This record gives sequence, structure tokens and C-alpha cells, in this order.
Amino acid sequence: MLKNSAKKAVEDVLSIALGEKESQELYYSICNYLIDHDDTCYIGVIRFKYTLLCDGIDSNVSDYFIMEYMLEKMRKKHPLMLMALTNIVISKS
Repeated sequence: MLKNSAKKAVEDVLSIALGEKESQELYYSICNYLIDHDDTCYIGVIRFKYTLLCDGIDSNVSDYFIMEYMLEKMRKKHPLMLMALTNIVISKS
């Protein structure tokens, strides 16, 4: 995940201005949560990323779409966990 892509997606989807490091940390926290608690959602993320890569989408654009997709999925399926993970990242900074 490219840093600027995660940062821009967080700003666009959550309307929160995080730094590059914090955006990366949120990305990895969401990935870890989905791996542990929602296999089907994480598999969807992998399929989406694979589709983008097969279509030859630029890495910056692909990473942005992946983070945006993950944030939207978390917002719909696990809103409290998204809020908790976001607050943890914010409080660490």
C-alpha cells in the first residue's frame, strides 16, 4: 500500500485528515481485523485487488481503490470496529 493512497482514501471516505504513517497503520489494522474476524470480506478485498492488477491499473490508483473499498466494507459491516481502530490510530499520534 502506497502511503499517499491510504491517506487520500481515509480523507475521502472518513473525512479525517491522518498523516501517512497513521493511514498506513489504519490500513494494516483493518487488514488484521478482517483476516481474524471476517474471512469473506477479506477474500473480497483480495479478489478486488487481483482484478485491478489484472486490468493494469496503476499502483497508486489501485491502492487508493483498495483502501476505499476496505473502509466502505468496514463502515457497512463493522462500523464500531472501524471507529475503534480509527480512534486507536488517532490517539497514538
